[in-house]
Amino acid sequence: MKAFFHKPYWASNALVLSLLSVLLSLLCTGEALVKLPKNVTVPAVILFGDSIVDQGANNNLRTLIKCNFAPYGQDFKGGVPTGRFSNGKTPPDLIAEELGIKELVPAYLDSNTKDEDLRTGVSFASGGSGYDPQTPKLVSVLSLADQLKMFNEYIGKLKGLVGEEETSNILANSLFLLVSGNNDLANTYYTIGLRRLQYDLPSYADLMVASASNFIQEIYKLGARRIGVFSAPPIGCLPAQRTLAGGALRVCVEDHNQGAQMYNMKLSSEIDSLDNSLSQAKVVYIDIYNSLLDIIKNPQSYGLDVVDRGCCGSGIVEVAILCNHATPTCLDNSKYLFWDSFHPTEKGYRLLVGQIIPKYLEDSCREFSSTTIMQFFSSLSIYAILVFLLLCTNGTRAAIKLPRSKTIPAVIMFGDSIVDTGNNSYIETIFKVNYPPYGKDFMGGKPTGSFCDGKVPSDLLVEELGIKQLLPPYLDPTLQAKDLRAGLNFASGGAGFDPLTYELAKVISLSDQLDLYKEFLARLKELVGEDITSTIVSNSLYIVVVGSNDITNTYYNNPLQSLHFDFSSYTDLMLDSASVFAQALHNLGGRRIGLFGVSPIGCLPSQRTLAGGALRNCAENYNQLSQPFNKKLSAQLNFLNANLPQARMVYVGAFSLPLELINSPTKYGEIITLSISKL
Repeated sequence: MKAFFHKPYWASNALVLSLLSVLLSLLCTGEALVKLPKNVTVPAVILFGDSIVDQGANNNLRTLIKCNFAPYGQDFKGGVPTGRFSNGKTPPDLIAEELGIKELVPAYLDSNTKDEDLRTGVSFASGGSGYDPQTPKLVSVLSLADQLKMFNEYIGKLKGLVGEEETSNILANSLFLLVSGNNDLANTYYTIGLRRLQYDLPSYADLMVASASNFIQEIYKLGARRIGVFSAPPIGCLPAQRTLAGGALRVCVEDHNQGAQMYNMKLSSEIDSLDNSLSQAKVVYIDIYNSLLDIIKNPQSYGLDVVDRGCCGSGIVEVAILCNHATPTCLDNSKYLFWDSFHPTEKGYRLLVGQIIPKYLEDSCREFSSTTIMQFFSSLSIYAILVFLLLCTNGTRAAIKLPRSKTIPAVIMFGDSIVDTGNNSYIETIFKVNYPPYGKDFMGGKPTGSFCDGKVPSDLLVEELGIKQLLPPYLDPTLQAKDLRAGLNFASGGAGFDPLTYELAKVISLSDQLDLYKEFLARLKELVGEDITSTIVSNSLYIVVVGSNDITNTYYNNPLQSLHFDFSSYTDLMLDSASVFAQALHNLGGRRIGLFGVSPIGCLPSQRTLAGGALRNCAENYNQLSQPFNKKLSAQLNFLNANLPQARMVYVGAFSLPLELINSPTKYGEIITLSISKL
């Protein structure tokens, strides 16, 4: 009953790359308004920090650090100064607009903020704020502690508006950005010098990082899960710092930049630590230092002429009240990186965000060599990629670098011989392969019970993810405790959706595989406790590969089924079984579930021999039954996603890629050509 073509290593690799390209969909949620990775949704953008993301909060405060007057906002809609520290839009607006959430992100304190804005995101940021508690006190603005209190108030309002469950969903899936630290270094430490009497630079950086860490943990406790934390910029190159400490030539102040770099190094390390320790959180360090420095050093590459002063007035000291309606502005601010002596122009912001993401993407995706995946990424906009990187997991930690800090604690496999790594070796069935020449290309040439010459997709997948080298069968009596934590394989060669399929083969049915999984859950709880088990279960990757045996063996080769069912009713029977199984996994806590479609089974060597005629062509009637089932399965998974809470079920197409390999073997190298020629 070798119903499926048991692929050599090259083909299994192709299957894994196909799986990895849709794996990204499994790790994200919902339905986005822009073309983000499939199933990604961002209900809201929520911001904390300083003037870079202050959308007008300071308008409502008694402080000199405000900008609700001309020429601020001269390129905003209607030329209205809104309290944004720029000539136009700022990063919160640009990101929310690109994501299709809304055109503008308002300040929480804005009296015009509407109920819909609570659903879709607001900014709590206050220009002049910082991580150091002394920084906001110096200029009478909102501290991070004040912003946290307002966030608590916001949550209460949101619950009153949409209810507790929907509020939790919004918070868990929203994008939280924290932009702070600039004022601490540029003003409190270097310019005013208040803290230099108390701290050397390393200890002051530690103070800032500790404050940042505490704040992140506080918003995490309140429900935030997707958190991006911006680094400090090269503050010594800001026009104001050039003026104050750059000498007659107003050069970049290197000791200021070195201070920013020391702080960034410590912050990055702390963010990595938080990302590892906060369960179900995605905490990302976003490097803005090198991005801004590259623009400053290579302005012509970005269409800029002026990077050492702002557009407002002389541009060397004007900021906030010093940049006012009485000061002239430059003739063409599109040639300027900075609007005033501290804040970028809208173009500067757009360039800056555009610089951050490709570098960040390159670093984060270094482990992915698949052209398919990289093309998938490159189809996204700059801002979409930023959000994708922040969204694409909320789990415990895995061993390799998926898109930055993305992890999968375990892989749980169900199905048939394509992914069985040896369970059939421990049951009474003739459908086992624990003897040569199976496994001849495995480590040591050992036959393990896998239906292949070497590793099968189950092994290749966990290896690619860095979880472990092999995915052991659950029935292996030598299993160790560590194997339970990192995932197991319950698949059984010869299994199918149709109950008659496994009865004929005397193998482990899907129902029995599910019972073994329940037994595994009980063992895992004894080992790590209820809470950790729950975390592992909800964040693990579940893969189901089954269906080929139903069509090739049970339907076409068994008159009991082919006489009783037509094509449509038999695929409905298969679909019902698939749907019940997926829902059962969901009921047991599984959320990231990928179900493979059926491959072009009419092109398998056995089916060519049995039904391909004298020339052993692909048996098209077999393929024709695969395709309608695949379409039904895909539609059913979409339905389940829409109706099961937090479900992230993905249909994994397994028809087109194998057919491409078969039809165009020379594209994939000599080994593949030789293998295909034997069909």
